[in-house]
Order: sequence, then structure tokens, then C-alpha cells
Amino acid sequence: MAAFVLPLALAFLMFTVGLRLSPKHLWNTAARPVPILAGLAIQMLVLPAAAWLIVRFTALPPAAALGLMIIAVCPGGITSNYVSLLAGADVALSTAMTLVTSVAAGVTIPLLLGLSGVEIESGGLFRMALVTTAVAALPLVCGMALLAGRLALAERLSAVLDRPAKAVFVAIVLATFWQNRSALVDGAAVAGPAVVLLNVTGVALALGTRYISHVSQQQSLAIAIETGLQNVAIAIFICTVILSRPELAVPALLYAVVMNVTALVLVFHGGLHRKFWRSALHS
Repeated sequence: MAAFVLPLALAFLMFTVGLRLSPKHLWNTAARPVPILAGLAIQMLVLPAAAWLIVRFTALPPAAALGLMIIAVCPGGITSNYVSLLAGADVALSTAMTLVTSVAAGVTIPLLLGLSGVEIESGGLFRMALVTTAVAALPLVCGMALLAGRLALAERLSAVLDRPAKAVFVAIVLATFWQNRSALVDGAAVAGPAVVLLNVTGVALALGTRYISHVSQQQSLAIAIETGLQNVAIAIFICTVILSRPELAVPALLYAVVMNVTALVLVFHGGLHRKFWRSALHS
């Protein structure tokens, strides 16, 4: 049942994001490539490198070390786009990063894990990456199409769906905590510190992109959200189905909890930043 409900919930969130996103927004993101290139570099290169350094300089058991590397090479999670919307970040940039990393996952994950000495069969992984992309892209396009063709209806629908979407997001977060409670108890002492360090390091480095020329505060926040929220489902699929080693999934399960805490912090951070600038402009 959960395997059926979660994709529907994610699709619903992506539809609400599409109601506020026009093709022009995505075009502007592509036309100014510095932020998305910086974001992809952090997401696809820096985060795996950070995981490798953490593994290299800590005493993680082999299974936990490999599990950490697997979660680091996965693409951004779908909920990152809705979190970007809640935080007031650049939703178009977040969406573009999700689509690019999801489509590329069938190639980048085997390549990056291969550099770590782990060979995996990419056929099933490529199919799952396509499914993930479809869950994100199809409802997003439907929302964008409604906004482009029926602006007034899209705006009314967006207002009506605002509270239900927030309720769905909260439900996903609470369900993540509940489903992974045993992993928190069993694996937190061994893999927990490394998982937290990986997540916090990735988010901090992503926030640092604001100091790169042509990257705004909203864009760096979107990059941080995209980097912090990994696609845990793909990581678990690699561990349990492709490699047939369920014990490798413990870091991914822990990461699912940690990244939702980070998401809430970034939403709060984005809200405070918007309030500060609103008060500054009206003072």
C-alpha cells in the first residue's frame, strides 16, 4: 500500500509545484547556466567526494562505508522541489537539477560507484531512474500546462491545494520518521555520525555557492535543498535489489530521517530570510 501511496503523494506535490512554474522560468534557468552548473557540481561531484573523505578518515565498518557512498551518488529526491517552494528558493533551478540528475542516474551512479570499486548492473537502475523522472516530470508538466492555458483556474487551484499539499508533505516527513525508527535505534551509533556529517557538509558547501558570481541567495538555497535531499528510494533499490545486501541500506534509512530534519531547517531559514528582507524594504 505504501509503495502505491507514496508515488501518488509525490506526484501531487509536483503538480502543485507546476501550478506555480512556467516554461519561462525553466528557460531562464537554462539561459543562465552558472547556478545549475554549480549545483550539479556540488550534487554529483562534491557530495560523493565528501562521502569518500568521510569513509577514508573514519572507522566505519565496510557495509556502512559502502552504504554511505551509495546514498552520496544518488540523485536529488522529488520532495526537494516542494521544499524549495516552501523555503522560497529558486524552484525552477531545483526542478531542473532534479530532472537532470534523475535522467543521468542510470549512467552516473554506476560510473561513480565503479570509481569506488563497486560494479553494478545498470539496466534495472536505469529503469528505476526513468520511473522516478516520470513521477516528477508528468505531474509537473500538467501543472505548468494548466498555468499556461488557464491562468485564473491555475491560481485558484493553487490556493485551494496549498494546505492539502502542506499536509501531504508533513505526512511524508512523519511517515519517514516512523518507518525508519528501527534503523535509527539499530544503526545510529555506528553510521549515524557519518550520515549527519555527510548531509551537513553537503548542505553547507551548497549554501556557499552564494559567493559564486551570478548565484543568488535563492539559488544557493535551492542548491542546498537539492544536495541535502537525496533519492533514498534509489539507494535502497541498489542495496537490496541490485546488490542483494539489505544491510547496506542502513545509512540510506538514517539519511532519510536526517535529510527531513535538514529540510525543515532550510524551510525555516528561507522563511526568516524572506521576513528579514520584507521588513528591511518596508522600514
